[in-house]
Amino acid sequence: MAAIPSPHDAPVSGRHRVAVIGGGSAGISVAARLHRAGVSDITLIEPSDTHWYQPLWTLVGGGQAPLHTSRRPEASVIPDGVRWIRRRALAVDPDARTVTLSGGAELAYEQLVMAPGLQLDWDGVPGLTEAVGHDGVRSRLAATTGACLRTAAPVLEVGRFATSPSAKTLS
Repeated sequence: MAAIPSPHDAPVSGRHRVAVIGGGSAGISVAARLHRAGVSDITLIEPSDTHWYQPLWTLVGGGQAPLHTSRRPEASVIPDGVRWIRRRALAVDPDARTVTLSGGAELAYEQLVMAPGLQLDWDGVPGLTEAVGHDGVRSRLAATTGACLRTAAPVLEVGRFATSPSAKTLS
């Protein structure tokens, strides 16, 4: 798949049939489904050149997949025929049907899909930044910070469940 390239500094003009904010798994999936359904003029707004397939991070945390397998160039996951605007969406005006982009440009749309993902703010909880990765505090969302550590097998084997085919269950 290859996206229709749109340089970061390209002028944004005209009204787009569908604008999708967010180039993560949700935004890419919606853009692909719309394109397959015959919708034309789909524009994806995503500033990052790197796509992280976050659902895989559960397996990374469980030691079943290496982190690098969840990383792809963003351009490689954007469906053919979908225009990629490499800017950040700063504001949405639903009455005017516009999205204000980084750099001040406005993108007009007929339909809008909001799939911006999340912005991690470890510092939003006092002490969390220091705690993640220590004393059993883990998060699969901390994969890119190095704190998504392989879970200790003895902890996961307690009870009647296993988190991987190689783990043993206890009766």
